[in-house]
Amino acid sequence: MGRSEGRVSGSCEADRRRRGEAARRSRGQTITEFALVAPVLFLLLLGILEAGLLLFSVGSARFAAGEGARQESESGNAAIADTLSIQVIRNTALGQTRLATVQHIDIQRQVEQANGTLAPDGAHLNSYQLDGTPIGAVNWPPSSRDVINGQSDFLGVTIYYRYTWKSGLFLFSGPLNLKQSFYIRLEPQTY
Repeated sequence: MGRSEGRVSGSCEADRRRRGEAARRSRGQTITEFALVAPVLFLLLLGILEAGLLLFSVGSARFAAGEGARQESESGNAAIADTLSIQVIRNTALGQTRLATVQHIDIQRQVEQANGTLAPDGAHLNSYQLDGTPIGAVNWPPSSRDVINGQSDFLGVTIYYRYTWKSGLFLFSGPLNLKQSFYIRLEPQTY
């Protein structure tokens, strides 16, 4: 009885050693696989995060340009029309967040072409900083805008902004200089 017990216990000990070595090899393999996959996973995660921040900035700029143009349309030829529109843009997410930096805002007269498209009128352009300070001369004062029924002016609000990469993933390409425009007809103030 003594010899067979020794063989059984020896064989169990050998089995335990083999299972322990297999478990160590398996853990080592798992760590190696994770080390190979982790950089790709983190790169993908940072790319998704960066794309989300960029899309938020683009959407915020689109909303801000639309709200600024709507304010211009409602203000008509009021002397403070541009000031009110810039204030509206400043109070949107684009003006409140640090994800993108507004470089300047252009308010420009648009001329309707024979085919119905709009073309910018180079002589009637006002450019402002986000705080409302004019950049250069105000060539199209709000009080000179046509707001008569049937012949109201068209107007375009263009926001120029810069998006700087946050994660460092795309720093090699530098910041993105983007713009967002919105065109609208001024509402008639008299009928």
